[in-house]
Amino acid sequence: MKRTLVEVFCGLAALVLMVSFHHQIARLETRQQDVGALEKKLDAAVAKVGDTHEFDQMRQQILAETESRIRALEKDLHQAAAGSEQAGRIADDLQRAKQDVALFRSQLSNDFDRTKALVDAYINEVRKKEQDAATKLGETQVAIALLANQLYRDPKELTRTMLSPTVQLNGEDTVGSGTVVFSGPNPKNGDKVETYVLTSNHVVRNILADTPKAQREGFDVTIYLPDGKLVVKGRAVASEPKIDAALIKLETDRVLPNVANVLPRDETGQIKVWDPVCAVGCPLGNDPVPSQGEISSLHNELNGSNYWMINAPTYFGNSGGGIYRANTRQLIGVFSKIYTHGKGTPVVVPHMGLCTPMTLVYDWLDREKLAHLLQSRPVEIADLSQLATPMK
Repeated sequence: MKRTLVEVFCGLAALVLMVSFHHQIARLETRQQDVGALEKKLDAAVAKVGDTHEFDQMRQQILAETESRIRALEKDLHQAAAGSEQAGRIADDLQRAKQDVALFRSQLSNDFDRTKALVDAYINEVRKKEQDAATKLGETQVAIALLANQLYRDPKELTRTMLSPTVQLNGEDTVGSGTVVFSGPNPKNGDKVETYVLTSNHVVRNILADTPKAQREGFDVTIYLPDGKLVVKGRAVASEPKIDAALIKLETDRVLPNVANVLPRDETGQIKVWDPVCAVGCPLGNDPVPSQGEISSLHNELNGSNYWMINAPTYFGNSGGGIYRANTRQLIGVFSKIYTHGKGTPVVVPHMGLCTPMTLVYDWLDREKLAHLLQSRPVEIADLSQLATPMK
C-alpha cells in the first residue's frame, strides 16, 4: 500500500513541477518557492505514512494546494489573449491537471477503502490470535493443575476444599448430606450475609415427613468448622423433585470459611467416563468421609432426567453430598441414589451410585433466579516446586 501511495504522490509532484516550470508560462516561474514547499510537504507525507491521522491531513492539504494551482492556471488562461499560442498551451496544461486531479481523487478514495479493509482484516486476525492464545493458555493451566494435583496431594487442602464444605442434615429418623455452595454477602438481598446448602430433594422430604416440627422450626444442620461443630437450623428455599435437588438456607449470619468450588457451567461438558471423582458425605450419620472412584456412565435416564453414574463407594446417608472432580476438587454433582438388588431384603450395591450433574442444577437454579449462589473460582494450581516432595 505504501508503494502505491508513494507512486501517486510522486505522480502528483511531477504534475505540479511540470505545470510550475513549463518553459512557455513565464508567469509561473515566480512561484518556484511555492513548488519547493509543496515538495517538502510531499516528502513529509511519505515519511509519515504510518501515521494515519497526520497522513490524511497532509494529503488533503496537497490536494487543496493542487486545486489552488488549477485555479491559478484558469486565471492565467483568462488573462492570456484568446487563440494565442500561450493560451493554447495553458489550456492543454489545465486540462491535463484537471484530469490528474480527478484521477488522484479516485485513487485516494480507492486507497482509503483498501486501507480500511486491510486494517479491519488485520485487527480481526490479531483478535482471533489473541482468543486462540487465551484458550490455549487456559487449557495449559488446567492441564498443569491436573498434573500438579495428581502428583502432589496435600491432605489439608483436600480436607479444606472437599470435606469441610460438607454438612449433615438431621431429622428424628433421617440423616443426609449437603454441600455449602454460598456463604457471604448476597448481592441480590442487599448484601446481607447468607449461607446456602445444595442437597437432594428426597433428603429434605424425608426429614420433613418424620420430623413434623421441622416444618415450623426448621431442621438441624451440622456444620464442620476448623475448631469444632456448629448446629444451626435450615429451611428449604427451592426444590426440584424431577432432578432430586434442593437448596437450603441456613439460619446464621456467620460467613463460613469453607465453600465448595462449583464447576463452571461452560466446563460441564468436559466431564468424561473414566474421570476420577471423589464422593463426600455422611453415610450412616458419620462425620463427612471421602471415597474415590470414577465416572462410570454419563447417560442414565430416570423419571425423565439424566443422571451420571459413579463407582466411588457410597452408602445410606451419602444422599445430598457432593461429587467432586478429584483432580481439580470442583463440585460436579449431587449424590442422589444408590443401587440395590433383590426384593424383600435388598442388597446395596455401593459402587453403583447416581448423581445429579451440575448441568441440571444450573438450569434449575436459573429458572429460580438463584444461579448466582453457585460460586466458581479459578482452579488452584499446586506450587510446582512441591512436585518433587514425596507424597504424604
